[in-house]
Amino acid sequence: MDSPFKDANHIFRDKEPFKEGYTPDEILEREEEIQEYAAALQDIPDGFGAPNVFIYGQTGVGKTATTQKVIEFLESEAESADVKLTTLAVNCNKRTSTYKVLQYLANELYPDEHFKQGTHPDTLWNRIYERLDEISGYVLVILDEIDKLGEDEELLYDFPRAKAIGELENAEVGIVGISNNFKFRENLSQRVKSTLCEKEIQFSPYDAHELRSILSYYADLTFHDGVVTGDVVPLTAALTAQDSGDARMALDLLETAGDIARHEDDDVVTEDHVRIARSEVDRANTRDIITERLTSQMQLVLMATTLLVIDPDGEAKVKTIYLYKDLCDRIDADTLSESRIRDHLDTLEMFGLLEKGEHNLGRRGGRAYIYSLVDEPRIVVETFQEDERLRQGFPASIDALLGAFEASNQSHIQSEFEG
Repeated sequence: MDSPFKDANHIFRDKEPFKEGYTPDEILEREEEIQEYAAALQDIPDGFGAPNVFIYGQTGVGKTATTQKVIEFLESEAESADVKLTTLAVNCNKRTSTYKVLQYLANELYPDEHFKQGTHPDTLWNRIYERLDEISGYVLVILDEIDKLGEDEELLYDFPRAKAIGELENAEVGIVGISNNFKFRENLSQRVKSTLCEKEIQFSPYDAHELRSILSYYADLTFHDGVVTGDVVPLTAALTAQDSGDARMALDLLETAGDIARHEDDDVVTEDHVRIARSEVDRANTRDIITERLTSQMQLVLMATTLLVIDPDGEAKVKTIYLYKDLCDRIDADTLSESRIRDHLDTLEMFGLLEKGEHNLGRRGGRAYIYSLVDEPRIVVETFQEDERLRQGFPASIDALLGAFEASNQSHIQSEFEG
């Protein structure tokens, strides 16, 4: 049997820049945000305190990479100014409660010890405060994907107050919160809002021009010279800008186009490879968002909306709210209030899973928000069917409904939620 592997790679020079953890030497198309960021943290090198800063923006708009680069500059400036600064970064996507964050911080601050699951929270708080006072100076706790903490506000309330209430004597803590959820701050309690007094910076989606700049930079790093035809970067940028403005998605699309060219033994990467790659990337991104980024309640709201989309009898008779409650009953899940369901529908739109249009109800008064799926319903349904618990929420006829929907070619049957 001959080897199934390809001969020498003439498409890619290096794939490291495509990896999610890669931080480029230069952050492109975020000059204004970097200046805002620096202004928000200027009190640290000036010796005036550790501020609280919140960063908002959709996935893939450079929040984390920009934060990493700004923190590098900040640490250098603090050292030059002889200001003591310690930075502690936590990804809340993996640590979704105050307790898990505290456990992680304790283990980071005491590398020779191991704080196991079950260590009393008071012990964790006390040891963390002891160590921070030993280190002294300013401490920045960077909480990436802070919205994953949900309604658990203990960190946001206690850390900024620690020195004022006597928990810390020699150190002062500031928080940098990074979130995909623009409404995260609105949902905080008033006591936390008053404690934080934070500065906010919003990252907008990249436009086509900005994406072209970013993709050209990465193409030079990753592909061999002359491999990428002239229409590849502009097309990739245009498709992504129309969809989400997500640089991470654009880079995935560019890499996948290169993989397809490599697999097919083509000499160059072309527009056709980009179009094929788009279909593959769309499916993979939808699956990733549903499984990795949505809470269980967001998943249920998306399931309800999907059922309305594929059921030709559902549009006029049933609304998202009722199907959502029915799904909760089927899988024995808690039911949220109507206002929280609205919030989740807006979040699903933000993630690019739903599209929303506004409909005037005429003499009835008020408005109706019309939601439709962005992706093929089959992608969404099959993703949910991979989860044993969620699969039970679908009716036994789901496959027949999906087949009938696809056969009827109804790509924009819509579900309605009145607000």
